[in-house]
Amino acid sequence: MNGYSVQHISYNATKPFILDIHYAKRMPSISHSFGLFYEKNLVGIVTYGSPASYTLCKCIAGNENKQNVIELNRLVLKKNLKNEASFLVGNSFKLLPQPTILVSYADTSQNHTGYIYQATNFIYT
Repeated sequence: MNGYSVQHISYNATKPFILDIHYAKRMPSISHSFGLFYEKNLVGIVTYGSPASYTLCKCIAGNENKQNVIELNRLVLKKNLKNEASFLVGNSFKLLPQPTILVSYADTSQNHTGYIYQATNFIYT
């Protein structure tokens, strides 16, 4: 996508997106945060953190790899233009520490179906 880039951003840079735009209006646990820039303008963010459920990590990855599980816990775009979400998510994967096992949730109460996650090769369950 011409003019777009994905870069590390600070915790503080995520706050206006999460607190003012995202429907949950609350900060999650954030270990890694990335911004989607269009010509130097921050137009979206994605954050990753520790999953709330220790049991989930153990069930998905086993005792030996449970520490490698992180959750994509916020994805927020100012305008949500075509391909912005998948571009941001897909490119942020490359910036995460390896090995990483990712989980995320699509909030069906918000009519989210997880299409963006499926488009970036998440396994829908």
